[in-house]
Amino acid sequence: METTVLQQEEQSQTQKSAAERLTVPCDEHQDVIANFEWLMSEYTGNIYISDMETYELLFVNKHACETLQGKAEEFVGRKCYEVIQGRNTPCPFCTNSLLKRDEAYEWEFDNPNLKKRFMIKNKIIDWQGRQARIELSHDMVSTEYKLAKKDRERDAIIRTIPGGFARVDARDMSTILWYGGGFLDLIGYTKEQFEDELHSQCTYVHPDDLARAVKVMQNAQSSSKDTVTECRVVTFQGEIKILTMTFSYVSGKDSWDGIPSFYSVGIDVTRDRIEQSRQRKALEEAYETSKLASEAKSNFLSSMSHDIRTPMNAIIGMATIAQANLAYPEKIDNCLTKIQLSSRHLLNLINEVLDMSKIESGKIDLTMENVDLSELVQNVYEMSKPLASQKNQELKIFVDHVSHEKVITDGDRLHQILMNLLSNAIKYTPEGGHIQFQIRETRGYKQAKGYYEFIFTDDGIGISEQFLPRLFEPFSREQDSRINKIQGTGLGLAITDNIVRMMNGTIEVHSQLNQGSQFIVTIPLEVVQEEEEKAEELIGCSVLVADDDEIVCENAVLLLGELGIIGKSASSGYEAVQKIQAAHENGQDFFAVILDWKMPGMDGLETIRIIRNQLWDKIPIIVISAYDLSEIEEDMIKAGVDAFISKPLFKSKILHVLELFCTAKIPKAAETGLELKAPDLCGRRILLAEDNELNREIAVELLSMHGLLVDTAENGAEAVQCFEASAPGYYTAVLMDIQMPVMDGYQAAAAIRQLPRQDAKTLPIIALSANVFVTDVKSAQAAGMNDHIAKPIDIDGLIAILRQYI
Repeated sequence: METTVLQQEEQSQTQKSAAERLTVPCDEHQDVIANFEWLMSEYTGNIYISDMETYELLFVNKHACETLQGKAEEFVGRKCYEVIQGRNTPCPFCTNSLLKRDEAYEWEFDNPNLKKRFMIKNKIIDWQGRQARIELSHDMVSTEYKLAKKDRERDAIIRTIPGGFARVDARDMSTILWYGGGFLDLIGYTKEQFEDELHSQCTYVHPDDLARAVKVMQNAQSSSKDTVTECRVVTFQGEIKILTMTFSYVSGKDSWDGIPSFYSVGIDVTRDRIEQSRQRKALEEAYETSKLASEAKSNFLSSMSHDIRTPMNAIIGMATIAQANLAYPEKIDNCLTKIQLSSRHLLNLINEVLDMSKIESGKIDLTMENVDLSELVQNVYEMSKPLASQKNQELKIFVDHVSHEKVITDGDRLHQILMNLLSNAIKYTPEGGHIQFQIRETRGYKQAKGYYEFIFTDDGIGISEQFLPRLFEPFSREQDSRINKIQGTGLGLAITDNIVRMMNGTIEVHSQLNQGSQFIVTIPLEVVQEEEEKAEELIGCSVLVADDDEIVCENAVLLLGELGIIGKSASSGYEAVQKIQAAHENGQDFFAVILDWKMPGMDGLETIRIIRNQLWDKIPIIVISAYDLSEIEEDMIKAGVDAFISKPLFKSKILHVLELFCTAKIPKAAETGLELKAPDLCGRRILLAEDNELNREIAVELLSMHGLLVDTAENGAEAVQCFEASAPGYYTAVLMDIQMPVMDGYQAAAAIRQLPRQDAKTLPIIALSANVFVTDVKSAQAAGMNDHIAKPIDIDGLIAILRQYI
């Protein structure tokens, strides 16, 4: 049978090895030299031996004489470059410097003198006591040349195939008779390690896979079919590799040396299998995630159905009750109050679903603006305080080292983060519980950045360890009988987490079941660069802060210190009286006293009366409180209070109040007044463009309640016509719906702006729309509108915006 490529390679290696052994001369025995000369003479290729120092030819065989077309005695003793190359000087391409004793140097050369191309092998030998160069060559027309070329082509083909080759002895299924390609790299052994330590056995195969590999070879032998399997191998360094192996059986009868064997090709598939395992695991995780998400959405839809129907039922039910009790104003008022509360709750549910939808679709954007943190936090506190009061909870807010109150961020989204977390703390803390909200500023890595921590701590029901990893997943709520009746979508924390990450911030959660929770939000915010507020008149003055809360006292003293004011603290009304008296006796009176009105023992009101009646009636007394002071405000003023300040205490708030008592500032305050009168909207005419009759009726009624005169248009084209037909200045503003027939709000606003009259350029145009994405707001601005109000209309917000532009 015709031999295979692998068999040819094996035979070729065996023949090369024999030839190399024959070409190594031994000058110790003359008979060996004589035999060696005879072998060289009969060699079918060219053989030249030349002195490496003098280039003198020492031996030329018969075939070389035929190639040179002469006799040996004509060439021996002459220079090799003269005889072979036809040159007068040594060859510039001479390879003498590249030759070794233990390794043949192979190269090819086009000989212009002999007009043939030769494949050459050179090596260093000792010849008759001289260091000589032996050269074996074949020209391009010789059979040997063509066979060598084929060997090279075969080697090139073998090298292009990934993996390695081996011939396994079928008699013991273990001995490797021959190997090639990348076999050693494949199994992770050197030639010496494989032969000396493994003794050319296939024990590199993993012990657990060896029996299976032998069985696969036996199947190949019995079936005479090629087989494929995967096995693990253990490298010399102990690394595990996964190989795909093919086995092809050749019987002793068909083998060139009579040995039955398996010719095997191995390919390393370790990376592929690791990647497949990773992908399989990822798919399983994705499937589980998808399954959980599907279950969460199903639960969400079920929950939403309940949560939406609850306020809807209240709205419909209260409307029915109100209709049936038109003669009872108190009953109607009660129904309308509950309808309003239910409507706002329903709107909040819808907003959360829309927010989550925008986040998942990537449509949520941040609108950067200047934000006053003291105002924002105060607003959050004012909104949360009634919720905490309803459950008799203690809500405290602390300001810790906030040096920069004005920052650049998306104020609405930051407000949403704080409200979500604070309302959650209130919602999941039982009646009579304690909630703390702390704001802290730390120095940022960049000069223009400040790192702000918003810390929410409660002693509520806590979160189980099992649910914590899923806390921020959309639509997820913990299964707990204590919260089943608490309204919610399971979206608030998911929305909060996404917004925090959009702001390049982080959110940490620490919680224990039945112990309470702590949420820490850290957000880097760009600070507004402005001159630090300080009143020269206050620098060096001393102010006493009296509060039974040690943290409030510490923070207030720190804030006063940042303003250049010496702050002192007292933990009770009694201690405050003592310190005021001691300071007065030492001639170091306090510039002012900041006093909490709710303190144990001697409360704020009693402390004020003692200060005024027994100590000093001229010292400014400022009352701070987190509570509603309306009930006792009159008593406080009668007792001698000069000013009020609400918690949380920000530096700007303290400075503003203290400045009122600087003598240089008092006249200015009296001249300008403390309040600015809001613009009077009564009698101003508004053009309202709204295609929905019910929405139009509601808007007209609400605006009329504030004294505004309202003209209406049912589409954008009609609105443009109304304005165009009016006299300049007739309309004070235009309220424009967006989605209308004939001409939408964007087109109508652009058309008004393009009219050739002066007030068309300056007339306030405000969008009224249920489209509340940032892209919708930007589209309104691009069309020439001044502002954007979301439906349903918050009449107080709308009136505030109208006052801003009118």
